[in-house]
Amino acid sequence: MLILNKDAVLINIGMRTTLEAVESIKDCIFQEGFSEIAIIDLPRRSDTLHLDMNCNVTNANLLIAKNFMRYFPVHVFTTRTHRFEMAEQFLNHHGFDVYWLEKYKTIPDINFINLNPETLLISKQATKQHWTKHPLLQKKNLLEIDVTELEKGGGGIRCMTLPLLRK
Repeated sequence: MLILNKDAVLINIGMRTTLEAVESIKDCIFQEGFSEIAIIDLPRRSDTLHLDMNCNVTNANLLIAKNFMRYFPVHVFTTRTHRFEMAEQFLNHHGFDVYWLEKYKTIPDINFINLNPETLLISKQATKQHWTKHPLLQKKNLLEIDVTELEKGGGGIRCMTLPLLRK
């Protein structure tokens, strides 16, 4: 699950999360003040296991995502209705531009932590050209850390710490 902003969350259903599970907690999510819950059903493979292996929020208006995600619809729930739209449309509706990565290394390139509006904690194994191509990312302070051992086990910085609050 990614908390996109104060209004929206994005949840991947797949190997570990079912639609029934999301439906059982959606009222709690709405009670916390979120107005929309978007559900995406990504392929059930080891490189798409967690949502944060496929996309991640870099700041208040930019999300990095694997290119293939642009072809998946999201099922958007509100307290009164539901609809389908494409992932990019949903993200744009909530103020996000999407930086689509054509080539990537799943764990080091997508799995990072947004420490604050200016700083990202990234893997030393991350592809550096991703951080220099997009204008909003060029301004970021990148703190590189060696998480090789975590990455060997299939995890990365974000999925091993699972931060819930961002500034």
